[in-house]
Amino acid sequence: MNRESPHFKTRKAARRRVSEQAALTSQSWYSIDVRVCDVSTGGFMAECPDPVRIGSYVSLDVPGLGAVRAQVRWQLGGRMGGMFLDPISLAKCEWTAIKTQPPQQAA
Repeated sequence: MNRESPHFKTRKAARRRVSEQAALTSQSWYSIDVRVCDVSTGGFMAECPDPVRIGSYVSLDVPGLGAVRAQVRWQLGGRMGGMFLDPISLAKCEWTAIKTQPPQQAA
């Protein structure tokens, strides 16, 4: 789909690239391990070895936030995308939070 298409939607939130393992769970199937490739306040993309049903509701285990509810929006090959039901804070997400050093004590 090209950007001039009337069906093209511009993303509202910038995506941050990550490469992190996470558990994806659903009410209708067991938990599977996925590799999250990018994340934003509104959703994520992950490499997913198993098929997931588009439209199904899942939880993604996000370090610093816990289980975050999302809806599967697409799956293509071994990748899938989910939209968080409530936006997340990237500052609290350990995948994207800015790491700080503790203050050094004077000698």
